[in-house]
Amino acid sequence: MSRSRRHSPVLYLCLSLVGASACVSYGSHLGATPTPLGHTEYSLDVDGMLMDRGFGPQVLPNPEASVRWGLARELDFGLRVNALGGEASSRVGLLQLGRYRFTSVPLLGGGFVPATNQDTGLVTTAAGVVLLNGFTLASSTEIVVGLRGQVRLDLNAVAVQEDFSAATWSLVPGGSLGVRFPVSRQLFLFPELVVLVPRSLEGQGFQTPILQGGVSIQWGSRPDAGPAQPPAKLDRSATVPATFGWARASK
Repeated sequence: MSRSRRHSPVLYLCLSLVGASACVSYGSHLGATPTPLGHTEYSLDVDGMLMDRGFGPQVLPNPEASVRWGLARELDFGLRVNALGGEASSRVGLLQLGRYRFTSVPLLGGGFVPATNQDTGLVTTAAGVVLLNGFTLASSTEIVVGLRGQVRLDLNAVAVQEDFSAATWSLVPGGSLGVRFPVSRQLFLFPELVVLVPRSLEGQGFQTPILQGGVSIQWGSRPDAGPAQPPAKLDRSATVPATFGWARASK
């Protein structure tokens, strides 16, 4: 066996690990409550994906980091990044009934996928909406059920280098289930599972389902209240008449 053949599995594994972090992510680890106005929330996600990028089903790691800013009472904006990809999204609170919340999350993402073949997307872009249904339990624990609909554009090697018409379009519907529960007052854990069933819009029908799951560590910071104000000085001129009047009345 030649040295190049002996090294090919190692090279394939390295490309797969890099490609895992580069593809468009389908997890969100988002609760149904937008980040409060003036606050900032941070998240570190440790996810794994089961997908087929042209080499058969693969289980690949997908670590991510994200930050969100509260813009209004029911509106926030966030950025999420991995090794060679990213996503921008906004949570818009639409309805609240007691412990139930309904929130819309429009998003736009993309990524570079080196671990692929010439027919599978080398560059991927996705846009869509996630509808979050949040049910708050005791101790600030929230069960989140999500419905996802996205349109995905895959640019394979031919589309990138020669002919854009070789690009492929897909519809990516799916759903998610997660639980966000507190570890402390400002620290939360958020395990989540996402299942998607891509459907080609080029007449090729349904594709291999995609599964993504993992755990997120989330924490937040409150807005700076500014420097403390010195205590107000006591106006003795205002208290003297009151004291004098009480003294006269007691005589």
